[in-house]
Amino acid sequence: MHPLQKTILLWYEEHGRKLPWRETQNPYKILISEMMLQQTQVDRVIPKYHSFLTRFPTVHSLAEASPGEVLQYWSGLGYNRRALYLHQCAQALVKEKNFPETVEELQKLPGLGSYTAAAVLSFALNKDVVVIDVNISLLYKRIFFPKINVEKIALDVLPSGRSRDWHNALMDLGSLYCHRKNPDCVHCPLQKLCASAGDKKKIFSTWQRKKVQSFKSSNRIVRGVILKLLIKKDGQSIERILTSLDAQGIKREKYLFQNILVRLEEDGLIVMKEKKLFLPQH
Repeated sequence: MHPLQKTILLWYEEHGRKLPWRETQNPYKILISEMMLQQTQVDRVIPKYHSFLTRFPTVHSLAEASPGEVLQYWSGLGYNRRALYLHQCAQALVKEKNFPETVEELQKLPGLGSYTAAAVLSFALNKDVVVIDVNISLLYKRIFFPKINVEKIALDVLPSGRSRDWHNALMDLGSLYCHRKNPDCVHCPLQKLCASAGDKKKIFSTWQRKKVQSFKSSNRIVRGVILKLLIKKDGQSIERILTSLDAQGIKREKYLFQNILVRLEEDGLIVMKEKKLFLPQH
């Protein structure tokens, strides 16, 4: 075994985070956790993961629920289209009867990209597939600087038969030490094996700052607020929704409200009827 593999796996055995989705190998539960963890912090996901599975303990119970109810139990996680995709995935899985066992087959499910498909196979089935998210990519770039072919690096160092532990370990190392802006190289167990350790020039050449969109003017924020209002009280009038948005300091002139409603309806997140907004029920 390569020294890097040995160091990472031994470290994980002793220091790996205890997370609820790591206590199961059930593909359905792993799929839920992966959909929830997309662009959402772990501490926000944990309580939602528990409550979601309490209400929808099986793929059949989720498939039989209404889209509106699924959105209610998803509320607070953001990026609400993920909830509808998850609901559609459950319906497709019930219809197919067998859980897909390849990345290509999983990607045929609604809303599943290559990363989520690979993650489900790795964490649920321990398949020897490469899982690369932004944080894992950053970790590889720093360890193997100046090499930039992350896909090849990941394939070369993946320990056979240890995909689940390997990728969980990489995620923990990224979360605990290899931060984007202020990596803790001093305490990182890979300090002696990392080509970038302690070298600021190398560290900061591996990531680029992204321009952040204004919070109040973001259409995504407005979409999320509208859905939260409907989850609290379904069937509100458009005028009442506008009043509530104004009360929260989200001014009408900062966004094209009607266009947002149209997109929400096109995405299957709301239903507009007689100047009122409803959560989808079918």
